[in-house]
Amino acid sequence: MSLVVTIERMAYGPHGVARYDGQVLFVRGALPGETVRVTLREDHRTYAYADVEEVLSPSPARRVPPCPYLPRCGGCPWQHWEYSAQLAAKVANVRDHFERIAHLSSPPLEPPIPAPAEFGYRHRLSLRVANRELGFYAAASHDLVPVEHCLLGNETTNAAFPAARALVRALRSEIRRVEIAADACSPTVVIAAEVEGGFVAADDPIVRDWLLAHPIVQGCMLRGKRWRRVWGEPRITVAPEPDLLLRLHAGVFSQVHPAANQILVATVVAFSDLRGPEHVVDAYAGAGNFTFALARRSTAVTAIEVDATAAADLADNVERLGASNVRVWTTPTERGLADLARQAAKVDTLVLDPPRSGAREAVASIRQLRPKRIVYVSCNSATLARDVALLSPLYRLERVRVIDLFPQTYHVETVALLLLT
Repeated sequence: MSLVVTIERMAYGPHGVARYDGQVLFVRGALPGETVRVTLREDHRTYAYADVEEVLSPSPARRVPPCPYLPRCGGCPWQHWEYSAQLAAKVANVRDHFERIAHLSSPPLEPPIPAPAEFGYRHRLSLRVANRELGFYAAASHDLVPVEHCLLGNETTNAAFPAARALVRALRSEIRRVEIAADACSPTVVIAAEVEGGFVAADDPIVRDWLLAHPIVQGCMLRGKRWRRVWGEPRITVAPEPDLLLRLHAGVFSQVHPAANQILVATVVAFSDLRGPEHVVDAYAGAGNFTFALARRSTAVTAIEVDATAAADLADNVERLGASNVRVWTTPTERGLADLARQAAKVDTLVLDPPRSGAREAVASIRQLRPKRIVYVSCNSATLARDVALLSPLYRLERVRVIDLFPQTYHVETVALLLLT
C-alpha cells in the first residue's frame, strides 16, 4: 500500500514520525518536514512501519550520504542528515524523555557538545560475519551487507580490515562476529572474534601463522560459550584524559569515540565538583574510564564493576598507576551500594554509568545511601529520565548536558547532575 505523508519529527531511533488516518507511521529514511511517498512494511493497527519510495519535498537538511554502502547498510541511519540537524534532534529527544517520563516541564538542559569528528572517529568496530564475509546488517534485517571499510572507523581500524577478513576465511571455526579494536599509542589492533561452537584445535597454528603475516595485529582472541583462547597481546591502550593511559582487554567496554570520551570524562569531573577530601563511588566502573580521573581529585574512590574481566583490568590499572586511594569491588552495583548502605558509609559523590537498561535495581540502595550528589551518565535518556523520576523528590535534577559520541546515529550520551534536597 502506497501513501503520501508529511514527517512531523524524528523518533528516538532511525525513523521519522508521520500520521495517516489516525495511525502513527514510523518511516525509515525520512526527515522532519519532508513530504514522502511510502510503502507500508509492517501494520500493527495503531502504528505501522513504512519505507520511503520517493521524497517528494526534501528537507533543506537532507544530504547525499558519503558512505557507498548506504542506504542498504543499517549502521548509520542518520547519515543522510546534516550534522547540525542530527545534534538538534538528539537534544529534542532527550528533552522529550525528561518531559514525558520524568514529568519535568523545564529540564535544565545546557547547550549540547558536538562530536569533535563526524567521521573517522571510532577506535572500535563490531562487524557481523556471514558466509565468511565481513559487514553490517542491512536496515531492519539480518541480511549482511559486505563492506571493505567503514567511514566511521579511524585509520587504524580500517587498515585492519584485510587482516580481519583473512582470519575469518582461514579459520576452521565458524565466526559470528568480529571486533577490531585500535590501540591509542600505536598503529596496531587487537581482533576479537565470537565463535559458534567449541574451539577447533586446528585453528591454533592457523592463528599463529596469520599473526606473523599481519603485523598490524598485536593480538587475537577467540571466544565461545565458556571458553576463550588468546594469542599475542590482547589488551589495548585507551586515554580517558590526555595524560592518562589505561590498559584493557579487547572485548571489554570502552567508549568508541576517544576524543569525545575525553570531553565526557571532563564533564563528569566538572559535575562532581571535587575539592579533595571526598569519598566517591564509581558504579558500573568498567575498566576505569572515570575512576582514575576521579581518584586524582579526591581522597578515596570505590569502583564497582560486575564483569570479572573488566574488574581485573581495572585492578591491574590501579596497581600499574599506583592509585592507592582506589579500591575495586567485583560485584553488581545494586549489591555493592547495598553493602555500603549497611555499613553506613559516607559517600559524597556517586557516579553512575549503567548500561542502556539504566540503574533502576540500584535506586533503593541509592536512596538509603544518600550521597550528596549523583553524576549519572546515560546512553539511553529514556531510562535516565525514569530513574530521575524514581529518585525524586529526594534528589533534584540540577544540570543536564548532552554530549555526542555517535554522529550519524540517533545515539547520544547524556550527563545529569542530581543534588540531595
